[in-house]
Amino acid sequence: MWPFLAEAAAVLVKDVRTELRTRVALSTLGLFALTTLAAVSYTIGPYRLAAEDRPFLLSALLWIVVFFAAMAGLDRSFVKEEEGHTAPLLRLSASPLAVWAGKLLYNAGLLYVLMAVLVPLYCALMGLRVASPGALVAVLGVGGFALTVTTTMVAAIIARAMTRGALFPVLSIPLLLPLLIFLIEGTRAAVEGSAEGVGATLRAVVSFGGMMTVLSVLLFPVVWHE
Repeated sequence: MWPFLAEAAAVLVKDVRTELRTRVALSTLGLFALTTLAAVSYTIGPYRLAAEDRPFLLSALLWIVVFFAAMAGLDRSFVKEEEGHTAPLLRLSASPLAVWAGKLLYNAGLLYVLMAVLVPLYCALMGLRVASPGALVAVLGVGGFALTVTTTMVAAIIARAMTRGALFPVLSIPLLLPLLIFLIEGTRAAVEGSAEGVGATLRAVVSFGGMMTVLSVLLFPVVWHE
């Protein structure tokens, strides 16, 4: 167990150090999210929606911004290893599951940093008042993990493809569409203060994330060594 944790931590530290030097993923995620947020807030704003429509529409717009920001930046975790020709050395240095765990933690960290900045800014610019902030944090937490575990696996699958830039969203969107529907409903329930709706969403998202985690653990060693 300890060698696995040490290897996963080493992969995570390596990726964090690389990102702090280059800031490619952070810049891509941040600029895309902020540009989209600025466009949405300028076009729609907090006062151009009917009061009864605002919880659902603003919840949907929030996850659309997060989703497409993730599509723009989270594919880099494995692509940079192939582009930098460091993937063979990584295969020799760590077990497949340790590589997967390290990359998953790295991508989750990026996404949570993005959401920590983006969500309060979004609520302020769009005038979104949340009746249950704790429930919203829970939805964002489990939703971020489910989104990350899915995109990490897809990023590993497309890393060596010639058209990986186009393949990443093509493969991710069908897998993540049910998740986005759950998260939009859960966010609306948190905005409206519906504990029952939040609970149903958390159960669905945890089940989805658990299923994708098991599939990733089973499939990643094959994908990594092929």
